[in-house]
Amino acid sequence: MIGVLIFSLFVDGAGYVYRVVNHYPLTGSVPGLPPNFNGWQLYTHYGLDLKGGTDIQLQLTNFPPGQDRGSVQSRFIDVIQKRVNALGVSEPTVQPGGSNHDRVEVQLPGKSTAQALQLLGRRDKLVVTKWVPDSSITAQPFPGYKPQITPLTSDMLTNAFAGLNPQTSVGWVVNFQYNSQGAGIFGQLTTDASSVCQSQGPTAAQCHITNWLDLTPDDIAQWNTRGPDVYRSVDVGGKLVSDPQIANGPIPNGQGYIEGNFSQDTAKNLAILLNSGSLPVDFNVLSSSEVGASLGAQSIKLSVAAALLGLCVVIVFMIAFYRLPGLLASLALLCYAGVALAVFKMVPVTLTLAGLAGFILSVGMAVDANVLIFERFKEEMRAGRTIGAAVDAAVRRAWPAIRDSNTSTLITSVVLIFAAPIQVKGFAVTLAIGVVISLVSAIIITHNLLAIVLNFGWARASSLMGVARG
Repeated sequence: MIGVLIFSLFVDGAGYVYRVVNHYPLTGSVPGLPPNFNGWQLYTHYGLDLKGGTDIQLQLTNFPPGQDRGSVQSRFIDVIQKRVNALGVSEPTVQPGGSNHDRVEVQLPGKSTAQALQLLGRRDKLVVTKWVPDSSITAQPFPGYKPQITPLTSDMLTNAFAGLNPQTSVGWVVNFQYNSQGAGIFGQLTTDASSVCQSQGPTAAQCHITNWLDLTPDDIAQWNTRGPDVYRSVDVGGKLVSDPQIANGPIPNGQGYIEGNFSQDTAKNLAILLNSGSLPVDFNVLSSSEVGASLGAQSIKLSVAAALLGLCVVIVFMIAFYRLPGLLASLALLCYAGVALAVFKMVPVTLTLAGLAGFILSVGMAVDANVLIFERFKEEMRAGRTIGAAVDAAVRRAWPAIRDSNTSTLITSVVLIFAAPIQVKGFAVTLAIGVVISLVSAIIITHNLLAIVLNFGWARASSLMGVARG
């Protein structure tokens, strides 16, 4: 029992002590806070309805012909999941929908609709081109030349990350690394471009290897009319990312960096997009709704107030009907709440309004086990048993009823976890955890408190027991 209490006090209290000492806010992620075994920081994680954020419904379009729609939807979800994870969003939800595998719901706690669409609303496939002669081309930047898409694709990237320019330490770039296949192609491209730079000078078109976002063969086919619009910085609406000269020799190891007049945020976002891959299909935004942080904070206040009110009523009821055992059961109930919150942080559980409802309900169910024990205790006392023997017999004989009632609730919770919609799973998870912990609370904590306190003579008075001996 002591070990359980120490565990809950450490998990629940250590994080707050750390925050106060270091003058950090009492909620949310902070630097240096220890993670749990899943890598999440030890604090209460709130869902969209409590923390605020954005819920977006996406309609997938332009499915590739001949491909399984379910597989395409799965790949789409995988890319979106990688993007939001790399963005550092806590507890994102990306789930499929639609009877025809053409819907995806994305929930991003703590992000506005504009921030969400800025990241999700871009297909962003990296396309690498070289310049080849074409006498029909009159458009800039190289009349007489047009871009040609190379076999080098973003799928060959093994890593991309934002950083300062390694040559000047000024300005943000996107560093990249290709796999062995990509490194071979990139090495040959840079070898050819470097050779042109040395023979014709750095202004020659074929001295350049150009990086684009979402450049299509149709763009190239209409280069004379579309080229001027396409050949702009990606930051101002065009598709060009960078157009470097390969003047310093071949690059055989597949490593390099992309310059593009980036800010820190745009470089980071492009790195996220490159790492996550390109979306396999287009999509439209069917609807988006934003939950304000203030509304979420108000929901938390109301839920906590309801929980405290219910807890106070339960404590008053237990003390009024069961006297000293009721007081001890109330202390056990407080211990139960502390252990439950500690487990929520360790698992971790993302608390939503439905999850809070499950937790509050589990508090009432934890009292139910104590009621069964105390009623059996009264019967044993009336039968003439000593107080110690009555406590042991009460716990032993009440256990089958406690076990069966909680098992039936636990089975229902498990079914809801695996079969119910995402909105109900939070309720089922917290209820299931609460049921398991309530068994520990009733059998271990309440039993031990009774055994310890009732060793004192003053505690054995009939007026405190609420029952006369038989």
